[in-house]
Amino acid sequence: MASRIHTPRDSGAGEWPEARASLCAGETARTTERRRFAKLMNLFVGPVAALSTEQNLRVKRELLHSLSRRAVCWTVLVSVGASLLCVYGSWIKTSDSYRLFRVIWALGMWVLAVPLAAYLLKKTKALPKHAGVDAVEQMHWAWAAAVTLTSFWWAAGTFGLTPPDFSSHAPYVKLASSGFLEYTLISHTFTLLLLAPSLRANLGTFTLGAIPFGFSLGPVLLTYRPAVLAFYTSQLVGYCFLAWFFFYSQKRAYVKEVIIDEARERAEAAKAEKNLLIAAISHDLRQPLTTLGLKLNFLERSIKSTDLVEDVSAAQKQVDAMEGMINGALDICRLESGTWNVEIQQTALPSFLRGIVVDVQPLAEAKGLKLRLRSRPYLVRTDRHALDRIVRNMVLNAIRYTPSEQGGRKGHVLVSCHRRGSGIKISVWDNGIGIPEGRQADIFKSYVQVNNPERNREKGFGLGLSIVQGLANLLGHKLDVDSAPGRGSRFSVTVPFMGLIPPELLEVQTVEEGDPDLNDMVVAIIEDNSDLRIEISMRLIEHGCYVVAGDSSSDIIAQLRMETLASGPHCILSDYRLENEDGIAAIAAVRAATDASIPAILWSGDTSSAVLKKVAASGMKLLSKPVSERTLLTTLAKHKPKASTEGG
Repeated sequence: MASRIHTPRDSGAGEWPEARASLCAGETARTTERRRFAKLMNLFVGPVAALSTEQNLRVKRELLHSLSRRAVCWTVLVSVGASLLCVYGSWIKTSDSYRLFRVIWALGMWVLAVPLAAYLLKKTKALPKHAGVDAVEQMHWAWAAAVTLTSFWWAAGTFGLTPPDFSSHAPYVKLASSGFLEYTLISHTFTLLLLAPSLRANLGTFTLGAIPFGFSLGPVLLTYRPAVLAFYTSQLVGYCFLAWFFFYSQKRAYVKEVIIDEARERAEAAKAEKNLLIAAISHDLRQPLTTLGLKLNFLERSIKSTDLVEDVSAAQKQVDAMEGMINGALDICRLESGTWNVEIQQTALPSFLRGIVVDVQPLAEAKGLKLRLRSRPYLVRTDRHALDRIVRNMVLNAIRYTPSEQGGRKGHVLVSCHRRGSGIKISVWDNGIGIPEGRQADIFKSYVQVNNPERNREKGFGLGLSIVQGLANLLGHKLDVDSAPGRGSRFSVTVPFMGLIPPELLEVQTVEEGDPDLNDMVVAIIEDNSDLRIEISMRLIEHGCYVVAGDSSSDIIAQLRMETLASGPHCILSDYRLENEDGIAAIAAVRAATDASIPAILWSGDTSSAVLKKVAASGMKLLSKPVSERTLLTTLAKHKPKASTEGG
């Protein structure tokens, strides 16, 4: 017969569940007690929000820096108090041992406490920004120990400053003892504040902070009635509550600051990732788009077949649309990364506004709109190119969203300017479809088009007004929108007023038209893409340029040495991303071999903020691929020397 082995569980099967239940009940009671105590402590120093471990560490670090500065001030203050009490006590005729004790006591504050506090402050400031929890906790404990030791040293002074024959020196004893107690109470406040982040506000904080108080209170009880103990004890409790309230308020402020900082960091990281994504997508598109655009431009001017002209024109429109989308994304990246450079200068509004109206007049006429300009002889202070983007975008939007006829009224767009205080308000009016009041804030968001639900590319991509707002913020110009559905819209930008244009100069304000003159201009082209290099060279040669083209700076330098030129190149045009060097280094090498003052233009398909900042730091002009032929010619014409113009 198989025997059964009996175990304690079997023999006392009925007792084990009860024992386990009793144990669990005890543990639950203790856990509940701890939870209640934690809730009580949280009323004073508990978390004010659900924080992660890293966030709690950042809050502790901020509290450590703040409290350490206050602890140094407190140490200096009690050291000054010790010196004053030492001098005041020397007037009292007491034994030499008491005088010696007072001198040693005061010197100890200056020689030990103050240097220790200064040393800890230096170590706290040198604490790395991303120091771990152990390093922060150790610094909290170091400060708590320093403050506690200073409190003990201060409390010890009570014994030396109280003369044996206290009845003959009652005024001094009352003054010295009461002052000691007040300073001691304050010292506990700092002890509590410094220990709280490390001890997590447990009863040890109160106990450790109260020891120096009891130590300094003993001798005073010899000179006062014991009832003074209740008075100063209640005063200590009041100081403790003030300390907790101060600590809680400061912790709450730091928690909010940490949460806001981390939200800002996450937003900036997401923005940087978005910019990198845009740069990665657009970079590989820019090279073929630039080549394709230049080739289509050449075909449009060369072919004679009407059908082919229409096909090429349609293809060119698609390339222009892609170019506009990519350049818009680049502009957003430049504004967000802070690499859009502005040049504030005096600008004459009549020719400025007339130039924009002349450029967009064909678009308005093709749509059957009446475009008018009302200008006044104002001079304003702004960046001409940025303001051109702002006003031109507002005019183009007015033309896009204004029907030729609506409700029996002919569509019209008005560009005007008038003075408002110290500014000039440039307004674009239209009687188009208008914008609902609840959607007016949305029109300045990227890729949002209130009146284009079908995503018609002829109405843009939703980037224009977001760029307008970014440029206005960059320049410090105020934007205004006033619109109503069915009644039209008014977009305005206010720029600083500089003065009036003299009447004798009004007739000279003209708008430049026609193709730029590039005859006899020498241009060095550094481009490692052979197709694009050949296409650019052919277009520039057609416009009268002498071109030296190569795939690297060494290639350009070798060709320049072989050429019999009267002077070096008038301008250097270089791609930024080359095979063995970047465009900045390539331009620097050519300048070093020829002339350091040669103007240079960079172009790139890389829209990352790192590249934009590097180019901005170099001070060179940056063109974003794809670059239209008109833009390239106009930019090069600005660098044509006057001597070459006169000779041509």
